[in-house]
Amino acid sequence: MVRVTRILTALLLGSSLISLTPEASAADKGKIDVDVVNADIRNVLRLFADVGHVNLVLGDDVTGTITVRFVNVAWEKAMQSVLSVKGLAMERTGNIVRVQRAEAFAKERAARISAHELCLATAPLQTQVIRLSYADAEQVAAMIRPTLTKRGSVMVDTRTNTILVTDVNCD
Repeated sequence: MVRVTRILTALLLGSSLISLTPEASAADKGKIDVDVVNADIRNVLRLFADVGHVNLVLGDDVTGTITVRFVNVAWEKAMQSVLSVKGLAMERTGNIVRVQRAEAFAKERAARISAHELCLATAPLQTQVIRLSYADAEQVAAMIRPTLTKRGSVMVDTRTNTILVTDVNCD
């Protein structure tokens, strides 16, 4: 692996040496060599984000120092290892990586689930009339039924080959 030394001033406080490989082979792309002692975890995570070309959002609860040594490790695996040691978790959406305590993510998921359940229970029902031309309404209704919520229903008008779908929309 061809080594180019990059010293980040933010990591310099913890006596660190970081080697990245911009001229590496295709197999080495995204791999990182890091050797830091008592470095601020926020700066180490920023380094990983820089190597991975992702945007990084750190929660206020991401604090502390870390000592790590990685040689030829994929940046995302290295980041995941650091996060798990510190009780942190990450959520990646496209090129944005959010990092915070694992408990905070669990609370967010629980809140989303309860909000969705509340929506399913209380949202007003909506009805759509779907007139079919090249399909049998009974067959289409049979395919739709498993996708409905508990409050949803499907009615078929065989005379006009029309489906009436009533359900809530909680997207």
